[in-house]
Amino acid sequence: MKFYRPKSFLILLLAGFIFVAFPLLAALASSAYFMEKITTQSTQAVFWAADSARESRSLLELLVEQERQARIYNIFAEPEHLAEIENKHEKIGEILITLAAFPFADSVKDSIGKLRSLEAELFPLITSTSKGKERKEALDQYIELNMLAQEIKEASYSLMFQETANLQKSAFRYQKRMFWLTCILFFVSLILISIFAFLLVRPIRQIDKSIIRLGEGDFVTPVAVSGPRDLEFLGTKLDWLRERLAELEKDKNKFVAHISHELKTPLASIREGSGLLGEEVVGPLTSQQKEVVKILTNNSRLLQTLIENIVNFNMAQARHHPPNKERFSLDQLIAEVVESHKPVLLANDLHVIRHLAPTPIRGDRDQIRTIIDNIVSNAIKHSPNESDITITLKNDSDKAIIDIMDCGPGIPAEERSKIFRPFFQGKNGQKGRVKGTGLGLAIASEYMANHHGTVEAMPDNGQGAHFRLTFPMEKIS
Repeated sequence: MKFYRPKSFLILLLAGFIFVAFPLLAALASSAYFMEKITTQSTQAVFWAADSARESRSLLELLVEQERQARIYNIFAEPEHLAEIENKHEKIGEILITLAAFPFADSVKDSIGKLRSLEAELFPLITSTSKGKERKEALDQYIELNMLAQEIKEASYSLMFQETANLQKSAFRYQKRMFWLTCILFFVSLILISIFAFLLVRPIRQIDKSIIRLGEGDFVTPVAVSGPRDLEFLGTKLDWLRERLAELEKDKNKFVAHISHELKTPLASIREGSGLLGEEVVGPLTSQQKEVVKILTNNSRLLQTLIENIVNFNMAQARHHPPNKERFSLDQLIAEVVESHKPVLLANDLHVIRHLAPTPIRGDRDQIRTIIDNIVSNAIKHSPNESDITITLKNDSDKAIIDIMDCGPGIPAEERSKIFRPFFQGKNGQKGRVKGTGLGLAIASEYMANHHGTVEAMPDNGQGAHFRLTFPMEKIS
């Protein structure tokens, strides 16, 4: 099952914004809902508290007024006082009905019901036309009515504090719900952000890694980009570019191989001819002729070395593992390299100081010899006459380290990261005795990569160049 792919990176970005906005909108909607509920509850609490206090106070006033009118009527029996009593009776009944609707406690509601029943029983007694002991006893019951009304009034004030406390509890409860809801929506937003960040960054990283691989010369690994269609299309273009570069790399390798072969044939003839002349096979030579033959021999040997460097670098760029592993002594190999340069060292009065610890390793002897030979050759080329070259070899359980230091002009800090590039020659490179191709250090770097090792130019502090070779012995042992 293949997931839906947006047509463009922009659509995916906009979709990410929309999906991430959903939890925020849900949080806003929830906040509005809870605010509306707390506002409704607070408004209702305020109305209940105010209305119950007002109604209970009015009830107490009406009962007092009704009692006063009843006592006057009991004395004078005038019709207008009877009408006032009846009016108060109706209002008291309405107030009691209203008070019964408030959320009082059951005991308060019982008091309201008791007051309503008692007032209803007293009304026909205090409004009867006959005077007597029953009316007087009825008037005395207003004491109990007033006490009940006073209880209701106090209960209304208690209701005010009760509703305030309930409102605070509700506010705390809604606040807690909002906190947890916000936390949940926050984590949902983080998850959505992480998902869309992954969907947005993944194709860019794939393109970036593919470009890095192409820059490092890896033309074998296919370029695969998954994501929006426009970025996938870009991935197919990069893969097309990889195939074209691979073809060009093959053509370059073929060209280097052919041109090297074509150059070696006439070069061999030149060297053979110069050798015959130097041996005076065709006749004796004058001193000047011998000097010319010597120059011819030396330069033909130099030309052969340059051609071999180009071929070796072309082969090293394939980055294969060493094809011929063997066990040998690294310190003896270093001594052999130094011995091979003995004529040049003697001619320029250079001294090699060696501190070599016995170090048996296993690897490609020819490649490791080429690495050391190229570094030592650079040190000889840039060292002034009558100076020292120091070579140190030390090892521990997991790596062997070779330090090669000379007394030459050193490597400028700005060139230290560039000297291992093919064909790069620093500003001090022209000062050597023989101009090179700029491939020696590049070949050393390639061969070190074959052995999972590193070659680096160390800070020299103005005391000459310092190269360090590090071989991880567990990789080649």
